[in-house]
Amino acid sequence: MNLMTLLLTGALIAGGLGAHAVLGNQPITESTIAPSQSINELQAKTIALDTSKGGLVTNTQTIEKYGIKEYEISIVNQDTEYVVDIDTSTGDILKVDQNTKD
Repeated sequence: MNLMTLLLTGALIAGGLGAHAVLGNQPITESTIAPSQSINELQAKTIALDTSKGGLVTNTQTIEKYGIKEYEISIVNQDTEYVVDIDTSTGDILKVDQNTKD
């Protein structure tokens, strides 16, 4: 019985070493991280207009705050002015300022 256990253990070790040798000869491929998807200015304007429930875009600029690039979009809708900040890489709304015009 001990001889059978010894033979099986040896076969498993030899098989494991053989598998490691085969895997060790495989070419190494570098994994690349896909660049984060970003939104364009038109998509940002659409998001901002959805937030303000329509209106007229009066100004759009790309700015960077705290290392985050964002679109700052100004909109006038009737008697209300909106400034919507949108993350350029995710399309998330970062901030909405709303003021009533005099």
